[in-house]
Amino acid sequence: MISNPTMTDSKGFRLFTILMLYVAQGIPIGLIDFAIPAWMATNGATAFEIAYVIGLAGMPWAMKFINGAIIDRYTFLSMGRRRAWLIGSQFVMVAALIAAAFIDPAPRDYVLLGAIAFAVYTAVVFQDVAADALAVDISLSSERGITGGLMSGGQALGIAIAAALAGTIIFFFGISAAFLACGICMAAVCAYLVWVRERSGERRLPWSEGEAHPISVAIKPTDWLNLLKVALRRLLRKHSIIWLLPLFCRGIGYGFMAVAIPLIAANYAGWNEAQLGSANGTANLIAALIVMTVGGYLTSRLGAKPMQICTFSVYAAAIISFALLEPSWSTPLIMMIIVVGQTITYTLTGPPIAAINMTFCDPRTGATQFSIYMAVVNQGIVFGSFAFALLESWGGIANAFIALALIFVLAAGVVFVLRLPDDREHVQESAAEAFA
Repeated sequence: MISNPTMTDSKGFRLFTILMLYVAQGIPIGLIDFAIPAWMATNGATAFEIAYVIGLAGMPWAMKFINGAIIDRYTFLSMGRRRAWLIGSQFVMVAALIAAAFIDPAPRDYVLLGAIAFAVYTAVVFQDVAADALAVDISLSSERGITGGLMSGGQALGIAIAAALAGTIIFFFGISAAFLACGICMAAVCAYLVWVRERSGERRLPWSEGEAHPISVAIKPTDWLNLLKVALRRLLRKHSIIWLLPLFCRGIGYGFMAVAIPLIAANYAGWNEAQLGSANGTANLIAALIVMTVGGYLTSRLGAKPMQICTFSVYAAAIISFALLEPSWSTPLIMMIIVVGQTITYTLTGPPIAAINMTFCDPRTGATQFSIYMAVVNQGIVFGSFAFALLESWGGIANAFIALALIFVLAAGVVFVLRLPDDREHVQESAAEAFA
């Protein structure tokens, strides 16, 4: 088992691999979405310059449905449906981060920083889509809530590690050292993916011995027309379309706060990048632990839909409270409460989203469908980052927060009328039984 581990034959390896993949994608996110904006803000960058970097970084995510279709259609089945894409994307991430370390941009080189973020995130998006599809492929229906918790919590854990360490590394050693450290972490994950396999009998590397598993062969779309037909049949159902609005609203929240928090920390509390990095690291670590335990458990226990309504509502309430605390934003304790509270309440919205996405997905086109849903979130991030810059210039940060809270109230109301399908398990079992 240890020398030839497989994800589908072992629950432990299956869940650990999902956790590992989302920790891995959280590390560059922690660097680019948290540490770099903090570094820019403490060195005099404007809201527009930070929003430019966040917005450009979000563009590969917003187009990830294209990645999903490519990953579903083109596979190297003898290595598994998703593992070749995962290994390849990790390798490209390593190369991009090392290149960024040699470029060594300055804190107000926002065009260059945006280009680096775009390049790194292009690879991260392929990894993310392949990881989402892998979760759809190998997760049992009874594990859906736990899997959703690991997906959101794992990413938060990776963000925590990177936000805390990268902020400190940047403060003492510079941005190049942070890029290099992140690249080393990505190389370690790449080595793990070479070691573990999806299903028994598959190749570890292209030149190794092995063959495609019958289940992988059975559920692979035969052509583009078949892939699109299966994906669109599920995607264009009434409630699947309704579900897109709450997803977009969630993205707006991330885009808003990715710009707002560094500005508040630098301009009101007087924090530097190391202080904000430490706060972000602490916040994401706490969020990761809560989401992987309480978040996953409650999603399984209450159901994805009730949990989604609750988490959206709690997030809206938290944002309103932060707006009301504006006179005290210069207080370190209040600043810490905002950073930790926002991170925990936002991250808790993740497990039910992952569970609902998996419920709507057909395993044959899991990468395409899941990536379309999450692309909507990322389109919301791009919209949210620029919308915040605009609203902040019109009415200030506190009023922008009130607008964000109203958006999440709307999202909770839409989820209330949402009806989830109940036939995913039947589809999964039918595919498995046909080739048992």
